[in-house]
Amino acid sequence: MFFIASKLLAFLSKPIIWIFILLASSLIFKTKRRRLLIYTIIIFWVFSNGFIADKAARVWETPPKSISSLTHNYKYGIVLGGYSSYNNDIQHIDFKNNGDRLISAIELYKLGKIEKIIISGGNGELINNGMKESEWSKSFLINMGIEIKDIIIENSSRNTMENAQNTRNLQGIDMSKKSLLITSADHMKRAKFCFNKNNFNIDCYPTDCTDSKITLSADYLLFPNIYALEKWENLIHEWIGYIVYIIKF
Repeated sequence: MFFIASKLLAFLSKPIIWIFILLASSLIFKTKRRRLLIYTIIIFWVFSNGFIADKAARVWETPPKSISSLTHNYKYGIVLGGYSSYNNDIQHIDFKNNGDRLISAIELYKLGKIEKIIISGGNGELINNGMKESEWSKSFLINMGIEIKDIIIENSSRNTMENAQNTRNLQGIDMSKKSLLITSADHMKRAKFCFNKNNFNIDCYPTDCTDSKITLSADYLLFPNIYALEKWENLIHEWIGYIVYIIKF
């Protein structure tokens, strides 16, 4: 039930859904059409404005850190799923916007900052097609030269809390060792909450951070940007998820 509810909340976190509802309402409630259309235009502009979206993201995201700032090496680098899909036709991984999660883990491993890579991710879809992200990621890691003995997969989790719970229950995991949690900057607060709740000793390594530089150009400050809508969707999803987890757990 919690999984279904989380998917419903994720659907409602899309600003484009709100805009569609307002437009549909303007067709139904003709006496309020003008006001509803004004609301629609305002909401569309706010949520499609790149400057506003980036400012909100910078406030929420866990700040990035350099590899050189990591003061010691870690037994485990825990990578949370949600960064890829799998093209079954060509049997190859396709990275999404959050692909830096896995790429950063590979870099940290190669530099000796983490000893083992834990991939936590099953299938987060409401209708499970049997494909599991951690399993195709394992094949990718092997192809990238990661020793198979240094790859640990957790393939049954469907959300962030299950990532933490199921990783804790993996056989042979030494919970006394400090781990490095690797996930996107906008997801890190919720992820850290879940792993702390499950008694992990972790440091955080945020990836996919919003650029700290602000470009003061007319198109960035004034004109709609489709990527801003996507960023707002991710942010609202994280805010809702974070609040729900605090209430539930």
